[in-house]
Amino acid sequence: LILSVFLLLIKMDIEAYFNEYNSALIIGVFILSSILLQLPFDIIGAKKLYSNERKNRKWTIQWLKGVFVISLCWVFLSTLIVLIQPTVGFCLPVFITMIFIFQFHEQLTIFINSGKYKEIDVPYFKGQSKQLNCSENTFTGGIVCGFNKNIQIIPESWVASSYLEIECYRRNYLINKKIVLSSFLYVVFWNLLGVLLGEILGIYSSENFGVSIVCLSCWMTIWSFLALLLMPRLSHSIVYAADSFANNYNSIHIKKWIQRFAQLVDENGNENPILQSIFYPIPSADDRINSLGTSISFCFGNISRQNLFLSWGVLNLSCRSVHCNIGRPVLWVFPPSA
Repeated sequence: LILSVFLLLIKMDIEAYFNEYNSALIIGVFILSSILLQLPFDIIGAKKLYSNERKNRKWTIQWLKGVFVISLCWVFLSTLIVLIQPTVGFCLPVFITMIFIFQFHEQLTIFINSGKYKEIDVPYFKGQSKQLNCSENTFTGGIVCGFNKNIQIIPESWVASSYLEIECYRRNYLINKKIVLSSFLYVVFWNLLGVLLGEILGIYSSENFGVSIVCLSCWMTIWSFLALLLMPRLSHSIVYAADSFANNYNSIHIKKWIQRFAQLVDENGNENPILQSIFYPIPSADDRINSLGTSISFCFGNISRQNLFLSWGVLNLSCRSVHCNIGRPVLWVFPPSA
């Protein structure tokens, strides 16, 4: 965030110095620099941030695959901008990239995880189910949607759990209400609004496409930071609504599952309601249990953590650097969600 602000403040100097450089070279060096700058934090996050101490033996290959696919998305977006931005502006290339990322959510998860997976039959889930052998303890999987598909991804360690049925009821609610798709639309709107605002303000204006794309990345990193502050509170309602739906089927198991879930993801909200509303898209176990039976009239969906993944499509430098996914490549594409 600080780096993004600094680069935008010295934009005129950057333009003067780099204007004659090849755009592809500028973009390549920028992407490579962002990877190297974040690598120490990835290593620290993978080893120190959580109390779950089981070693991830696939971390290196997952990290390499993770940075590869993110970089590939950024190259794809940059290419679209170079090809069509002069005619249609920045919003259409971003929109195309975000649709592409959303559509391949399942494939990207499987690719980065680098583990075995298989289709399984879960009779109480309305859709296909895939079991993923994931070495990250805090991986929760979730629903992936696209054109004509509703698939849930389940960690292999959950398959034999007595709580899986409860979680499936929660996920059925997401499918019934088309929450994943509606969340996607909200997130797309938010990001296109940021891109359009930056374009109107002339933040990306430059004779060199490389400089324009660097400025787009910096601006959208700042815009995404604003989302990190605003979206967690808006994401709480879907957690409460899904809990209440599952509570109708088994009120005892849902309470035990909520407590267990907090232990699995090593995250249990915050006692301070202000801090919880700003930094924790998943409320504390106590708040979730106390809200069971509450009627929720409107839900934005899990927009906070869905935005972490979809903001690959706006060159957000912080998309893999928040407390729930830093140093955990599988969680870059599928952050913990409830």
